[in-house]
Amino acid sequence: MAGKPSLLSHQQPIYAVGAVAYRYDARRRLQILLIKKRNGYWTLPKGKVHPVEDDASALLRELYEETGVTGVVEEEVAQVQYITPRRRLPRRKIVTYYLVRAAPHDVAVPGTHSGEIIEQVRWISLRRALQRVKRKRIRDIIACAEALLRRRDQQSAKGSQ
Repeated sequence: MAGKPSLLSHQQPIYAVGAVAYRYDARRRLQILLIKKRNGYWTLPKGKVHPVEDDASALLRELYEETGVTGVVEEEVAQVQYITPRRRLPRRKIVTYYLVRAAPHDVAVPGTHSGEIIEQVRWISLRRALQRVKRKRIRDIIACAEALLRRRDQQSAKGSQ
């Protein structure tokens, strides 16, 4: 309504980070890591940034807590903002997604950290990931990550010629 301040204008946004964790399988096919929370959809790992953390530290902590995977944080893929659909007062959430090159021999397992409700974790091809993920904003992030990785692969192929 015009003239009335929004309930959201007086609250700090929630800052979070998300991982587009990737690896290449034995046949050099690109795979990304998806998680499925209890009663939820397939999505990318993500979580809140604590006040004492930088994005990279928070990202690696969340990725490990949710999947047992470690890796190297690379470039930013995208940033999304939305209003949390919670029972309490809604809040604005800002999530920055980064590429994370996963350690080659890490086995992905559902998080066992207290409070984590991850039921399934899967390494999956990009094509299948786009089929499984229901939220458009997450599919868009996966597509952006794919474009970044393909561009990088093309540049390194040109550089090695």
